[in-house]
Amino acid sequence: MARAMSSLVAAMAIAALCASPALAQRRTADGHPDLSGVWAGREEAVKALAPGQSTRILFPVRTNPDDKRIFDEMDRAAKERQAAEPNKPPYKPELAGKVQLLSDKRQFNDPAFYCKPLGVPRLGPPSQIVQTPGLVVLLYQGRNTFRTIPTDGRAHNADADWTWNGDSVGRWEDDTLVIDTAKLVEDSWLGADGWFHSNKMHVVERLSRKGDALTWAATVEDPVVFTKAWEMTPRNLKLNPNPKALLEEDPPCLEQDGPHIVTDDHH
Repeated sequence: MARAMSSLVAAMAIAALCASPALAQRRTADGHPDLSGVWAGREEAVKALAPGQSTRILFPVRTNPDDKRIFDEMDRAAKERQAAEPNKPPYKPELAGKVQLLSDKRQFNDPAFYCKPLGVPRLGPPSQIVQTPGLVVLLYQGRNTFRTIPTDGRAHNADADWTWNGDSVGRWEDDTLVIDTAKLVEDSWLGADGWFHSNKMHVVERLSRKGDALTWAATVEDPVVFTKAWEMTPRNLKLNPNPKALLEEDPPCLEQDGPHIVTDDHH
């Protein structure tokens, strides 16, 4: 019994030692959490396909993709998803009509439909992070977008122009990377539902890692159109376990459908 007990204790000790590196927070040489890696928006996206499985459905629809009604079905599914999202920007009451009009005519108004940049914060969380001392680079799967975030303590560039992704600076608050962005052009939207903003918008993003999970959260302030700051719904990402994983280059965005839109149908 004593031999069995000592063997059990030894086995538990070995298991604890083996588990410790996985549980410990990965850190860089300067002591900050290591956010580097390729991150997927949903856990299913990084899981291996099951034997015999050739495709993975992440956006379920009730119609065969080859059916001519597939776009109607995508429209329905998208509307259901949007309606189920209770967290919407707190627009001033007098602007509700404008938001609704932009949403109803989004196929004509949404800049993303015409290959314009998504902009911050509509870009959402990055698909890959490259972290170096004093600088973090965010890469996005979509139109080959990237952002460079200095983390060396510098202030905003007073001479920076207004752009789609704005002027960003980063800082560390404990183990959270905080990205402060200003000078964002008012051409972008916050989402596909006519969520416009002014050029006074100010965005603060927060990225924090626990194990192989990354959480992205953002606070949006716009005193011109909002009644209060908007806390966007946090997004959780999963680390791609393949150490050699890289983002594939996106094909160019070519707008060819705009002149042929004749109805208010959209998805």
